[in-house]
Amino acid sequence: MFFAVALALLVWSVLGRRDELGDALTRLDAGTVALSLVLACAGLVAQMLSWRSLLAATGDAPPLGAAARIYYHGQLGKYVPGSVWAVVAQAELGRAHRVTRARSAVVALAALAVLLVVGGAVAVVGLAAASPGSLSTYWWAIAVVPLGIIGLLPPVFNRLVALALRLMRRGDDPVRVGGPGLARSAAWALVMWLLFGAHAAVLVADLAPGDPGRAAVLGTGAFALAWVVGFLVVIAPAGTGPREAALVLALAPLLSSADALLVALVSRVLMVVADAGAAGAAALLARRGPARAPAEAPAVPATPPDPGPGTGSA
Repeated sequence: MFFAVALALLVWSVLGRRDELGDALTRLDAGTVALSLVLACAGLVAQMLSWRSLLAATGDAPPLGAAARIYYHGQLGKYVPGSVWAVVAQAELGRAHRVTRARSAVVALAALAVLLVVGGAVAVVGLAAASPGSLSTYWWAIAVVPLGIIGLLPPVFNRLVALALRLMRRGDDPVRVGGPGLARSAAWALVMWLLFGAHAAVLVADLAPGDPGRAAVLGTGAFALAWVVGFLVVIAPAGTGPREAALVLALAPLLSSADALLVALVSRVLMVVADAGAAGAAALLARRGPARAPAEAPAVPATPPDPGPGTGSA
């Protein structure tokens, strides 16, 4: 029932913007839109690998195909109002692969923390390089990033995890994340942000072709900031609304309001399509079971059968 609701909301979010998407296709090059979608899909792969790096750092991790199913199907929960549903869905799906609820919850929340901290850093660097004056508006991002980095240091992070488990009355199920696992997760998160940023940047560059370098840097920083803002507004499904508003404001130094809104709407639709495609691909992988063993040859009888009357040697 949960996944039916999530899928319905996902489809509705696309159909609700079909007019804007049709208008965008008349203004944006079709090849640019296709490239943007490919980059978004690649970013989702890096995002899943960031999460799986943390899962592997806390114990045995399921095979890649099973991990993709847990993550991408769980991610459909973000289209249900309230950011907690993706975490809940991943915890339930992980049980089939002997991943405890406590471990799933810790890994899911840790992965989100990694994405937020690395995303905040990418936003600060991108906006500072492309439009230094914009940082006066988003000063809070500069303050939050160092605090987030401190929180991700293994000694601090594991103490926070232990405290959270005690509050959840799961103190008897300890979960610890090592430094190498956090580092791998952060590295994949950085790859994700660069790909997601490129997904937005190619759209920006198509509408502002005069300065592709600035479009790439500003588009990357603006998208990272918009994603962080959308996530923090937990009542909005998948950040719908706040993310678009933040992206329009962050792109103002390079694009008009109308063009920035066009980028925001197209980006939203492409990300939804990428999420649906990832969930579908994970389902197909899950249905492909292990290769069947070859059928056994029939047993050879110990004595030859009676040839019956009328037969014999020539």
